[in-house]
Amino acid sequence: MVWGAFSLHHRTPLVHVQGNLTGIRYRDEILQPLAVPTLQQMGPQAVYQDDNARPHRARVVNDFLQQSGVNRMEWPACSPDLHPIENLWDELDRKVRSNHPPHRDVQHLYQMLQAEWQALPQRIFTTLVNSMRTRCVECQNSQGGYTHY
Repeated sequence: MVWGAFSLHHRTPLVHVQGNLTGIRYRDEILQPLAVPTLQQMGPQAVYQDDNARPHRARVVNDFLQQSGVNRMEWPACSPDLHPIENLWDELDRKVRSNHPPHRDVQHLYQMLQAEWQALPQRIFTTLVNSMRTRCVECQNSQGGYTHY
């Protein structure tokens, strides 16, 4: 499975996006060069998961994914955010804040994020992936309401 911001197979951020992300930039800078080729390598059973962020649901993005033959997981409009990437971003933020001085500029921040990303232990990724069943069960039991994730 490929998640919207990174590939578990490569453990590297897919792209460094500066400024506002639009549907066109999402297609041109993330989907076309990175996500779709990764999905195609994974085969026809691969499913792309993103969320309902405006750039992800732009008509240009929907058309591109459909034309590319990408299987896309549907995401209800008011669904709870169970995506483990949120937990990973939180961990990365804590590591950068605790191990580095405040960033001087965007390039310095990017370097700090890259260093901490590479230092994340595999157990964090494994734990997050293995938590998906529990996340889904908890969401189902709460009928789509609050979960502790």
